[in-house]
Amino acid sequence: MAGTILDDSARTLVVTVAPDQLAAITRGQLLALCEPVGPAERAEHACRIVTKTLRRVFYESDATSAASALRLAIVAANKALYQDNMRCAPDRRITVGVTAAALLGHDLFIVQVQPAQLFLRAGGKLRAIPTHPSWDPAQVNVAQVALTGALGASLFVEPEFFRAVMQPGDALLMSSSALVTRFDPPAMASLLASANVATILAAAHERSAGLPAIELLALTTHAPQPRPVTPPQPAPSRRPQRAPAPLGGQAKLGPDPLTTLPPQPTFSPNPLPRPAPIDLGEPLAERVAQRAAPLPPSSMLGENPPPPPIDLGDTFTDARPYGLRYPLRPLSDMTWRDWIAWPWLALSDAVREWRRERQLRRKALTVSSYVPRGRGLTYRRTAPPFPWPLLLVTILVITGAILFGMNLSQRNNLQLATEYLVAAEERVAAVRTAPDEAAAREALQIAQQAIEAARASPEITATNPGLWLRFGELEREYERLLAAVDRVSFLEPTVLAQHPLPNGIFTTVIAPPALSGVTDPAQLEALRYLYALDSDRDAARLYRIPRDGGAPEPYLEPGQTVGAAIVGSLRAALWRIDQVVAIDQAPNGFGYYFRQNDTWNYSKLGSSEIWLTPERLDVEEYAGNLYVWGAQAGEVLKFASGRYGDTPEFWLNPSVTRDAAVLSAVDMAVDGSIYLLQTNGTVLVFSFGQLVGQITPSNISPPIAEVTRFVITGPPDAGFIFMLEPANERMLQLDKRTGALIQQLRVRADSEVRLSQLTALSVDTSGARPVLYFASGGIIARAELPPPPRSFREEAAP
Repeated sequence: MAGTILDDSARTLVVTVAPDQLAAITRGQLLALCEPVGPAERAEHACRIVTKTLRRVFYESDATSAASALRLAIVAANKALYQDNMRCAPDRRITVGVTAAALLGHDLFIVQVQPAQLFLRAGGKLRAIPTHPSWDPAQVNVAQVALTGALGASLFVEPEFFRAVMQPGDALLMSSSALVTRFDPPAMASLLASANVATILAAAHERSAGLPAIELLALTTHAPQPRPVTPPQPAPSRRPQRAPAPLGGQAKLGPDPLTTLPPQPTFSPNPLPRPAPIDLGEPLAERVAQRAAPLPPSSMLGENPPPPPIDLGDTFTDARPYGLRYPLRPLSDMTWRDWIAWPWLALSDAVREWRRERQLRRKALTVSSYVPRGRGLTYRRTAPPFPWPLLLVTILVITGAILFGMNLSQRNNLQLATEYLVAAEERVAAVRTAPDEAAAREALQIAQQAIEAARASPEITATNPGLWLRFGELEREYERLLAAVDRVSFLEPTVLAQHPLPNGIFTTVIAPPALSGVTDPAQLEALRYLYALDSDRDAARLYRIPRDGGAPEPYLEPGQTVGAAIVGSLRAALWRIDQVVAIDQAPNGFGYYFRQNDTWNYSKLGSSEIWLTPERLDVEEYAGNLYVWGAQAGEVLKFASGRYGDTPEFWLNPSVTRDAAVLSAVDMAVDGSIYLLQTNGTVLVFSFGQLVGQITPSNISPPIAEVTRFVITGPPDAGFIFMLEPANERMLQLDKRTGALIQQLRVRADSEVRLSQLTALSVDTSGARPVLYFASGGIIARAELPPPPRSFREEAAP
């Protein structure tokens, strides 16, 4: 090892079994060589763990052979080294490659975990384990040595096993994996052919000059020497007598036979030779062929002729009348047709047997036993007639039972559905007799449960007009009471457009109001459309949609050239006086786009290059002026009409902008005054930059969870506030002056439009009844505003 020949080293293991060790003699001689990979200061410690575990498990395990004992020893050594590594820091862990061999008689069992190397010359042939590419040029796909598979690297190990037969003159050399590059096959073959351990180690040491460290372990086999024959010793007596002591000295005692074992016989590990097979003579086929040949006449002289062969075949045939009519078969061999036909066949056989016994009784009572036969041969039995009447009666009985069961089940379901419907009607009627709104609201919850139970009945469908009409009237009455108690009204939305992109979402809906006295064709054309802005932060577009519905078409989009400007991502859009305008965000600031002579024009908003980039930019218009919320924290910027390129003025008083309620506002509306919305539904009212009032919603059930947008309608001293609350899937209509709830706007459960993704709302009040245009996700829908509900104690109009 490292240039020195040692008789004992922690990296090697050589165990020779003594003849008196009976338990270990069946395992043979054990040799092992370790190659550590890791910190040098822990190499000896790791190799000592591996060699001790190999020796202990190899000779003390319950394995039935030397090969299985080697496998158990390698697994145990890997586990012991892995547990020792887990107690050290990662940079202190070490892995070990090992080559172990067990020599049992002439059999050599080898187990190897790389990195390791073994050279073996057995039967005149040389082999390197593992084979290096330089030794086998045809082997072009030799994998590199995987250090991750060495002992101690993982809790699992996959060793390689080999076996060879050693004869006198054979030799093997265990070494580190680096030695294979210093030898070629002819040189190693001639070296191992010398069969001298000293010569092998000296030559390997000479060739390994220049390597940092090398370990070598050599083994040669020789012809066994005959053992001297020892005469048999007489058996000791039961009670040995002590010899008399000589004169002038003490007596010498021999070995005590009670505490000393007799000499053990030697055992050979080679198995006993197999006995020769018994000669049974000529094969059976040849004997049969010889007996089939005709015998000579002399073989039959004085003997009787051989008897004829006995036919042991089945006397029953498959043909009638002597064959079995219905042969019995195990249940596992029966097909589905046999399973269906089996009851009918059994019943038919029972009826036929009954008729046969009846006929036999009649024949016994009559004088004549004449049996009429059919036409044809008289000795052929005729098949019994098929019991058609019995089959027909059985089918009729089964059909009647099925129809009766279906009728009875339908009647039970109809009666149960009627009971559910009556119970729901009684609970709905109990709402009107409630003493107050709290009791009425509790009665409504009970009525809703009864209506859901009735709706789940399979009998209340359009195919049963009586129950269906009755259930529809019950639902309408429940909706009227719900609207009266919780001020809930249901919208009847109509889908106008779907976002052209799969996951697109609209964030702004603009419904131009009806303008009287407009004669300009361009303005009339603009009033025929709705306008919507999507939510793409980097490439938002402005779409144009026909008022009666249709596919959205891009109206203004990023990358479009307008004069000398290139449109950026659109952040806001609104209706200004008689046309739609848009605000975009470009690298040099925010721009203002408007229509003129049916074309787009551009103007940069003053001082917009220093604006913040908020999540949402809210721009509102009043009297031609633009009011911007979100460009500067807690401040409203005002651009005077027609002077959008000038620096805007701060509209709020500086003392107001530091208010926490102002900083947490999520939306803005303008009608002469400025309104800022809080997420809890509170609306702050400002006039001339000062806070002049606060609108708090009241009498709302369930309470407001989180509102996201709102719309103000009407003049400053009248009108309504519409709030969007996607969390509760509703819109709230409030009185602008008092904040009292007028109604909650919802959609029915079976509607194709859901309000869980409400993002924008536009109210058109130019008609006789206000019309709502709202965006929910990627859908734009239209619905008329229903009238406010009446009190729950008032009867419904006929």
